[in-house]
Amino acid sequence: MLPFAESFFAWLASTGTAAAFGLICAIFLGKHVKLGYLLAFSLGVLLWVFVDVIGDSGNLDVNASFSGGWEQIIIVVLFALCLIAFLSLDRTTFSPDFPTGSNLGIPLLISLAIGIHGLGEGSAFADVAATTPITSLVTAFGGEAAGAAYVSHKFLESMAIGVCWQVYTGGQTAGIGSRIRDAAVLMLAFTLPSVFAMGIGYYVAIDASYFYALGTGALMYALLKLAGPIFTTYRAKDTNGSLKTGVWLLAGLLCIYLAALLHSYVPGVLG
Repeated sequence: MLPFAESFFAWLASTGTAAAFGLICAIFLGKHVKLGYLLAFSLGVLLWVFVDVIGDSGNLDVNASFSGGWEQIIIVVLFALCLIAFLSLDRTTFSPDFPTGSNLGIPLLISLAIGIHGLGEGSAFADVAATTPITSLVTAFGGEAAGAAYVSHKFLESMAIGVCWQVYTGGQTAGIGSRIRDAAVLMLAFTLPSVFAMGIGYYVAIDASYFYALGTGALMYALLKLAGPIFTTYRAKDTNGSLKTGVWLLAGLLCIYLAALLHSYVPGVLG
């Protein structure tokens, strides 16, 4: 068993720091890169995250066919309820026009939606910390490469939140103070589920697949909010622009793919 304080603060620091840098990077990058391209990049990131998270839920227990019992029903219901909840809170999701202005409401919802799967990550981390016989925190969680993979994921996910902030608040004209304040609020919304689950999960064993089912539904909402503006306000105006948008989408997917490779890297295997 690893000490609670050591595990908790390591988790808090790695999640919070990565989120802060990702948000600030995206919020300030919007002044130099077309938002349509940044949206495509973020969509590529979240497409990978969605596949990853639905896999962690056991693909909503699809392999059980019709024999999964109450566990399967609960997982599917949690997925559906979470998606419907976000769509109910944001009635503009399927509207051809999306709201812009100083309102932080939609970026906050998107931040929560992307962060909810952190409930599963936090509880899984806590379970390892509370049960492992290994005394080294780094070794218990797969070494430095696995740690770098996690931080990279959080950085890229929070970048997607920062891009949504740019789009849905018209934040390009905001002052530095407003940008930093909004980044702090969004970082809190993004990291809180993960840190909360880690704190509780260290003492109470929880099946993380339920949380990943919630995260799958929430990520569907986030994907819709990212994809919508690409095909409306920030759509490519010509064929060459469409190609560039596709390249940015592919770049986002490959960036998080490279981060995932770090998680699978075993020292010595590649020389």
